[in-house]
Amino acid sequence: MRVSIRWKSALLLSTMVFSSAALALSPDEEERLKECKRPKFRDFVPEQKAEVDAGADIAFHVSHNADPLTIAADIHGEKIKVSVVDKKTFYFVSAKLPQLSPGFVRIHLSAKSAESKLESGCLGQDGWLIKIKGDAVAAKPAEQPAPAQ
Repeated sequence: MRVSIRWKSALLLSTMVFSSAALALSPDEEERLKECKRPKFRDFVPEQKAEVDAGADIAFHVSHNADPLTIAADIHGEKIKVSVVDKKTFYFVSAKLPQLSPGFVRIHLSAKSAESKLESGCLGQDGWLIKIKGDAVAAKPAEQPAPAQ
């Protein structure tokens, strides 16, 4: 049995039409994909694992899809007061480190997306590690000699 070229063309055309309809996203699926675009953090100053003094200035950039009121930084659970400046395509965030004992500390960053339709707020998180200058041995308490009996 021989199939004519017209029937083959019609079959091919109908297959293409129905397959594209099957692969298309519904509006609900499109909204679900747009629900969470997490804020991104970049350009950390001082750089990762840099050695700085306690009380030094730090800075970083946050993508513009973040809600500027939710940008936060903390060290060891202690919140750091941040200053946020809108640069039109990103937020420039600066802060001053608190007085910390010598050693490595991680600066934790977080921000919620301004466009999020999720109740949880679509949280973006990042951070970096820096070393606080100082004599690590001096930070430990000196051992007291045992009392003589």
